[in-house]
Amino acid sequence: MKTSEILSKDNQLYYYKHYLSTKNGAGLSKSKGSRIGFDGTQWRAVKKFIMLTSNQNVPVFLIDPLVLELINKNFEQVKNTSHGSISQCRFFCVPRDFTALALQSHLWRNEEGWFRVAENMGFQCLKIESKDPRLDRIDSLSGTEIPLHYICKLATHAIRLVVFHERSGNHLCHGRLRLKEHIDSKFVPFRKLQFGLYPGAFDRPELQQVTVDGLEVLIPKNPMSFVEEVPHCRFIECRYKEARAFF
Repeated sequence: MKTSEILSKDNQLYYYKHYLSTKNGAGLSKSKGSRIGFDGTQWRAVKKFIMLTSNQNVPVFLIDPLVLELINKNFEQVKNTSHGSISQCRFFCVPRDFTALALQSHLWRNEEGWFRVAENMGFQCLKIESKDPRLDRIDSLSGTEIPLHYICKLATHAIRLVVFHERSGNHLCHGRLRLKEHIDSKFVPFRKLQFGLYPGAFDRPELQQVTVDGLEVLIPKNPMSFVEEVPHCRFIECRYKEARAFF
């Protein structure tokens, strides 16, 4: 069995254990007793990253299922919270290995300059590229590689940035995370990543800006609608060349 297949199976098992536990409340109740405060490494990583994207006009939005579920359960409180009025870190400080954010590819400009700034702020960043599956129908372009995932680590916490690409039908899709030989497999615990086990497609979410733990962030207007799509988002691209050859 290939290493990538082992990684995929372990990743899938972790995801469903994690997702089902949070859906049943087990993950959330466990987290409530062990929250990390504003002075923790995790909080500093999230704050620095969100401030960086804001200052560089990079419109990221929150897709982390655990944090979105917590926000949804306390939505009235979140909607009525103003910037700077927070005394306790209730959402971003829930212990976890990653915080997942997303970005629509066509809205990102000056990528290289952005990463230089991130590294100057102390982040270690990893870019993962692969073939663009949307170009399978165009023989001359099917080998074109595009950015699919970014991981930026500050100390012990990592920010996962999933790159969404537009598709017809008002959908956003992301590619599979494949580790190439030159990538350090110990950079982060890749098996715990919730996005990238396989290509995924989502209905394009309508976004709204809210204040979460004192930080202004974009989130899906219906957080639980997005969260409920996650376990069922697997997308299989039509292999146009093979289909044409068959018919």
